[in-house]
Amino acid sequence: MNNAVKSAEPAWYRLFVIVWMMIIAMQWIDYTEPIWYQETTALVTATVFAVALCEALLHSRPWLNWTLKSLALIVILRIILGIYIYYPSGPLFPDQARQLLAHSSPYIWFVLAAWALFDLLIRLLTDRVKVIMFLSCNLIALTILDSFTSYYLWGNVAWLVFAGLGWLVCLHFRKFQLKYPQGWVKLRKEPLKITLNIVVIFASVLLIGVSMPAVSPILTDPYTAWKKRGAAVQAPGPGAVPSSETSTISSPNSPEEVLSGYSRDDTRLGDGFEFSYSPVMNVTSDVRSYWRGETRRIYTGAGWADLDKEGRDTHFYAGGGDNSQPLVNRDAGQIETRKVEQIVTMQTDKDYPVLFGGYAISSVEVLDEAPEARPRMHWASKEAELRWNGFSGADPGYAYPKRYKVTAEIPVIPLDELRQASYDALYSSRNVNSEYLQIPANFPQRVRELAEEVTAEGATPYEKMELLQAYLRQNYEYTNKPDLTRKQSEDFVDSFLFEIKQGYCDYYSTSMVMMARSLQIPARWVKGYAPGSMPSMEMMQRFPEMETGYSVSNSDAHSWAELYFGEEYGWIPFEATPGFDTTLLTPEEESVDTWSEDLTEDDASSEEMSGILDSMDPKVLRWVFGISLTTLVLSLLYMFRSELYLALVRIRLGRSLTSAEKISFEVLGVVRRLRRQGLYREEHETMRESFVRWEQDQPELAQLLRPLLTSFEKANYSPDAVLPEHLLEVKELSRKLRKSVKGRNNSA
Repeated sequence: MNNAVKSAEPAWYRLFVIVWMMIIAMQWIDYTEPIWYQETTALVTATVFAVALCEALLHSRPWLNWTLKSLALIVILRIILGIYIYYPSGPLFPDQARQLLAHSSPYIWFVLAAWALFDLLIRLLTDRVKVIMFLSCNLIALTILDSFTSYYLWGNVAWLVFAGLGWLVCLHFRKFQLKYPQGWVKLRKEPLKITLNIVVIFASVLLIGVSMPAVSPILTDPYTAWKKRGAAVQAPGPGAVPSSETSTISSPNSPEEVLSGYSRDDTRLGDGFEFSYSPVMNVTSDVRSYWRGETRRIYTGAGWADLDKEGRDTHFYAGGGDNSQPLVNRDAGQIETRKVEQIVTMQTDKDYPVLFGGYAISSVEVLDEAPEARPRMHWASKEAELRWNGFSGADPGYAYPKRYKVTAEIPVIPLDELRQASYDALYSSRNVNSEYLQIPANFPQRVRELAEEVTAEGATPYEKMELLQAYLRQNYEYTNKPDLTRKQSEDFVDSFLFEIKQGYCDYYSTSMVMMARSLQIPARWVKGYAPGSMPSMEMMQRFPEMETGYSVSNSDAHSWAELYFGEEYGWIPFEATPGFDTTLLTPEEESVDTWSEDLTEDDASSEEMSGILDSMDPKVLRWVFGISLTTLVLSLLYMFRSELYLALVRIRLGRSLTSAEKISFEVLGVVRRLRRQGLYREEHETMRESFVRWEQDQPELAQLLRPLLTSFEKANYSPDAVLPEHLLEVKELSRKLRKSVKGRNNSA
């Protein structure tokens, strides 16, 4: 397509292109929503809408277009980060400006990337070949992701096809308009027939695509078959796994790879791993919870000692129903608890040393129908672990229950009261066993000093632990592949805090436990699974057969810390790993998610952290919003006053304006605007007399005034047809004339 055709881009076509691009962009945002943080999705979505709006309204004014886009993105960052990431405080400038700069990374890169990609595609996709290539790449990508991942993207594909068809139709009409302007005018006079056909076709495509039921494949695709080729060979025995998040799967034809999962060996922590999304279990529960497994108490400097070195004081438990005696949790505390029933359905054939449940288990009933033998379990009341030893008299290979019901006693923690409890009040009546304060003899002194420094502002043990938790969450990078070349220290915690400074849950939880112990706060290390994910309402509607409850996979394998706060409150979980959150029950609320933002070092002055918007009166905010909206509307009306004037004339005449009439109105509008710059048209003068006089007074404007006058006279007096291209030329001449006159006056 030549340059002349590219430059003559009708406004309606550009508007439709922006709409199609928005539809395509939203399909990818929908795909990334489960992957990104909520604030990232909100930022990218708002950015795309803001850029599209500016591009639609201000394309003809580049400097204003780019300026408003920049301002809009700053406002979007300020609003969304202020909601999700930090609490703005102080004056708008410089305090809030500095806070925005401090918290904008890495979110600003997502915003800039969305802006750049949208603008770039709008400007590059100018002909049919490029558009078809672009749509084909998107279609192939979405179909591959739909086929080879767990995502259901058929609806996204349907929307993409809908947008693609719309884009191609618009391309066809644009070409028709530019090549056959008279035919285009006739087509516009009778649009109903063709419009109805287009709407029916598009609606059918979209309805069929979105409503298509899911059909399971009859044959296994080659990719899935290749991935499962070594599934029968599984190797993780005791000691094969280097951390609590990893398990090992290998095949004779591939090197051993470390995958996430529930570990059996925690003696040496810290190696990297790959995430495995294979399912482990489904848990039905009214309360979101961590699915607790085992605890460890002896820290060796490299990891946690094996169970045979710790020992367990256990008693036999055969399980039972409602009439069985509840399991006793020796250090559960004396605070109120809420009884919650949880149904655990295993989705793997692996055996585990414990049964999983919310803290703390009070009874378990095995629901398997196959074995008639009694389950063999041993309860460790001090550690609150229910260890599994199989079924008595069961057939070989039937070693772990497929389905069981857990009754958990979830503590209701009075946080306000606990924050005020002093060290003496918590630990004076009965000191917890010194085993939970165990620290190796060669434990680095700088770890102790850092713990004291971080928690110095805390007045009570719980406040100190909140500060410690927030410090770990905010100052270290989460990654499943830490750079172990940085490691110099022999101690695992010391190397993480001062050398590697990145890692995954084992790094954060172990550091939390040992730093708490260095402050004489009893602590233990816990491993199990994070809550997992609940299916969305949309997924439940599409797949009624889908299981409800929390779906837990090997990628949810996790470790965290539990801290002891005396006989009154017992053991309370703490989450130091970024991106994870524990769920605490409180008397005020049924469930409180403890996010890192709630645990910053500035909790003591949270009232002072409210932003400028929070401190303003609601009536003032409404007035500010109303004035801002009115200003924006008036600005848009002023910028598009010419277009609005032509629209009113068209309504008054009851028909569309011809190109000749539009040229006349355009020139008359220029004459009115030039009056403000000192170029007056006298009442007795014709248009030619005024233009000739201006040309004599200012000869440098002659090359703009002459063709503009010629176009005006041709539009009003010549029998020759006036084409849409002539209107574009007149608009360009008008713009240049206004700019030249304004520049001359400014220089004068």
